[in-house]
Amino acid sequence: MNTAANTTAHAANTLDIQRLVEPRSIAIIGASNDPKSISGQPMRFLMQHGYQGALYPVNPKYAEIAGVACHASIAALPATPDLALILVAARRVPDMLRQCGEKGIGFAIIYSSGFAEAGEAGAALQRECAEVAKAFGIRVIGPNCQGFVSTGASVYAGFGAPFGVDYRRGGLSLISQSGGFGCALLLMADELGIGLRHFITTGNEADVSLLDLVDACIADPQTSLIAAYIEGLKDARRLVDVANRALDAGKPLLAWKVGNTADGAKAAASHTANLGGASALYRTAFRQTGVIEVTDVADLGDYAKAFEAKRLPRGNRIAVVTLSGGAGILITDACAERGMSVPALSAATLEQLKPIVPAFASLNNPIDLTAGILAEPKIFADALQIIADDPNIDSIAIMAAAASGEVARAMAEAIVRVYDATTKPMMLAWNARRDMAADAYEMIEAHGVPLYATPVRCGRASAALSDYAQARRARTAACSAEPLTRPQYNVEHARALLAASQGDLTEHASQALLRDYGIETPRSELAHNSDEACAIARSIGFPLVIKVQSPDIPHKTEAGAVRVGIRDEAALADAFDEIVASARRHVPDARIEGVLVQEEIRDAIEMIVGIENDASFGPAVMCGLGGIYAEVLKDVAFRLAPVTHADAHAMIRELRAFAMLDGARGKPPGDIEALVETIVALSAMALDQQACLKELDINPLFVLPAGKGVRAGDALARCMPRAATAVDSVGDLHESEHCAPAVVDG
Repeated sequence: MNTAANTTAHAANTLDIQRLVEPRSIAIIGASNDPKSISGQPMRFLMQHGYQGALYPVNPKYAEIAGVACHASIAALPATPDLALILVAARRVPDMLRQCGEKGIGFAIIYSSGFAEAGEAGAALQRECAEVAKAFGIRVIGPNCQGFVSTGASVYAGFGAPFGVDYRRGGLSLISQSGGFGCALLLMADELGIGLRHFITTGNEADVSLLDLVDACIADPQTSLIAAYIEGLKDARRLVDVANRALDAGKPLLAWKVGNTADGAKAAASHTANLGGASALYRTAFRQTGVIEVTDVADLGDYAKAFEAKRLPRGNRIAVVTLSGGAGILITDACAERGMSVPALSAATLEQLKPIVPAFASLNNPIDLTAGILAEPKIFADALQIIADDPNIDSIAIMAAAASGEVARAMAEAIVRVYDATTKPMMLAWNARRDMAADAYEMIEAHGVPLYATPVRCGRASAALSDYAQARRARTAACSAEPLTRPQYNVEHARALLAASQGDLTEHASQALLRDYGIETPRSELAHNSDEACAIARSIGFPLVIKVQSPDIPHKTEAGAVRVGIRDEAALADAFDEIVASARRHVPDARIEGVLVQEEIRDAIEMIVGIENDASFGPAVMCGLGGIYAEVLKDVAFRLAPVTHADAHAMIRELRAFAMLDGARGKPPGDIEALVETIVALSAMALDQQACLKELDINPLFVLPAGKGVRAGDALARCMPRAATAVDSVGDLHESEHCAPAVVDG
């Protein structure tokens, strides 16, 4: 990969928003002389906040608005503005946009509603706007949006009460697909003291998308923190590239994804697809790229405050220092639930602390110094400094309880002294009323110490900071790692097999696909009658599993088309007839290709692994606890392909089932390395066969004891809907090759 060339190509394609956010002149098309109306507010707010550029209201009804000359048409403007604000009825917007193009205007914001959100007629108008914009090279925000704020040039180009607020300048750029709720987030950030760079609402995104704007903010030197409110992304796969660039640039990206339904997965055949869906894949993309997910207005403000301090921990080890044991428990739970460690202090640190802290203090982490230490503020500061200097500690959280008055001020002085003397992140939870500790709060905030109202919010913000720092370290390691040699998979044979299939592949056919990617299967063979089954059994040996093979019966257990634990030929012959009859009752018109006779695998851990080729995100790979309870317990982890060995290891360790793989209750550990290789192979398959493979899962994947590998117990593959592509020489593949999967189909 030519990184320099890719960087250059990306820079050329990045949206240049300079004229949007710092326009030298703005046309307000459809401007009203009623400053309270929607079409009158943008001009009023621009003037109110001291915008210094030229304003060109356009409306043939007026000679002037608020003392500014009003123009009869866009063509009549005395100069070409950088930006046009379009505030006319939806039916008139395409023509106004066309006139903007003829005038040479580069950016337009369409505030009008009545487009794709209003039905097919509106959607047709929106398509027309997109076509006009493309023809003239205009970059369009909206339609159906609320506008934007850019504090650098005092541009407040929107409607609604939040545009009347004078926001403090800072490094936060907030991009929102919702205008109304985006404004609520904006007000919350301001209330928390977070300075604003840009606030942009995107509406229906006929042209410029949320990711376009996030990408542009990454390139903006004055943006240090980016937040996005996401309802849905048309270009979701691009999220990974954009988020990785944010990670590389050291600009934390906070994302609030709403509308996470799994309705699209209801028709899926495989467990992988049913266990996925929008929510799982968005969270997967966030996890892979260091995006910090928020789920509440308070989260966004709290995490932004943590990042504003511009300190990242070296690891996930936190010291909790408290004056109240209860507060220490609360934050410890919040941190531990999010993967942080609350380790013991080093022996050297304990030796330094014991002589100076109250005798009844607890030096276990969380460290309860008790309120008694505040009688000597210097001792409190010294104790904090000793803890901050501990090499076993990466960050510090202080629980100040309800300390008030003079005690609060002395405590704040001690905290500030230590904060200025260390580079480690320090956060503070303090729940005194502001009027009871006003001086203390002002001192803490003036020095930039992140301050929270509750221990839980403090703990969650600490974990967000730790997760982001870990993502940065992982990204650096991945970029510097030597690429591993890819195994020689049988890509073309697999492609031919998929191309020759009609709909779902049976397990027998899927086994050939798995073997093309080096995934081992149990010994098995297809039988067309009970005599063939008995002959195969003599070759394989008992005990056996048998399963009906039909592309019309994806889940065989529910159809009564599986039998396990068969120990002799008589039982095999009876079971053969029973499962075929059961399958025919379950799906009367099913195409039955035969019965798979397979060795029974014992003493293994049942996992599930699979592929989901999502319409928005592209190929994703899943791993989780398998067997018949896969969809009940839903202990799964996803990654978007490509998946590295490190990614696969991380997926496995995310699972509650990892304890089983690692050897729980004296059981031998499973072959984790073989499971990792299987996940990596599926990632390669997902990318290689992206054009034709929709879903695949192996359930169960038998993970044998360490060193003995894995076996694909049952497999289901579903092809992309397409016109069948005839591939010569594949027709008798199933009959001529020994294939293999089988056992309980979840």
